[in-house]
Amino acid sequence: MATQYTSRTDRVRILILLEKKPSLSTEEFQEYFLNVHSKIFAKFAEGKEGLIKYEQLHVNQEEKALLKDMGQPVPDYDGALLLDFESFDKFEALFSSPEYISIVGSDMDRFVHTTTALVLRLNIVPIINPEEHVPKSSLNQIRKDRVAILFVFTRKEGMSLKEMKKHWFSHANLVCNETRMGKELHPATDSPIKRLDASSSTDVPDWDGFGLFHAPSFATFRHPEDGQALVEDCVKFQAPGKSLALPVNVATIIGGGVTLNH
Repeated sequence: MATQYTSRTDRVRILILLEKKPSLSTEEFQEYFLNVHSKIFAKFAEGKEGLIKYEQLHVNQEEKALLKDMGQPVPDYDGALLLDFESFDKFEALFSSPEYISIVGSDMDRFVHTTTALVLRLNIVPIINPEEHVPKSSLNQIRKDRVAILFVFTRKEGMSLKEMKKHWFSHANLVCNETRMGKELHPATDSPIKRLDASSSTDVPDWDGFGLFHAPSFATFRHPEDGQALVEDCVKFQAPGKSLALPVNVATIIGGGVTLNH
């Protein structure tokens, strides 16, 4: 019997896609993002209501180049913020506060090309092992036990959102039960895009769905025996040429079942 997937009611997700300032190298951007900005945000977030998890996603440049060589469209982002909140209202209250703007927002201007930042509001549909405990020793650094792929797509022309979700969750069953990749995945979530945030600084693409898949290594996503079945299933609900994949390294800063170690 196919698994029935439902949205979480205890949290929502915010994804903020970021481009580095043109004056910075990739290494300079990642160094500041991980080792300076994370501490500024963590100090600001102390005692604030509503924030459940804060993760940084750093684009893996080697894997990005490999995907491009394979013909997979890859968006031109350098990193992302993934934040889980109790509600969208609590996200808005925190990120629109004068304190956030003066402390965190002003620091973002130091290393992020803010005119191209893109904010997505997401409902979370757990697919594989939605809960995990992140050891304190693994906080505030690029995790060595996993990598991740961000995946976004647009539904086929003429297909309703309801029909798309039906095909999409059937696709999740295929991945979990009939592929080698599904046996290796760590936590995975599919997130229908609820609405796109007015605070985005650039035109919003016509994306309908977002997936986040964790694995021990990027090799998990390249098993040749999985390829044909996945491609044939994706064409049932995804618009041709409108899916994008972004390979990232993960750094958990706040959340994961533990409190940040200051």
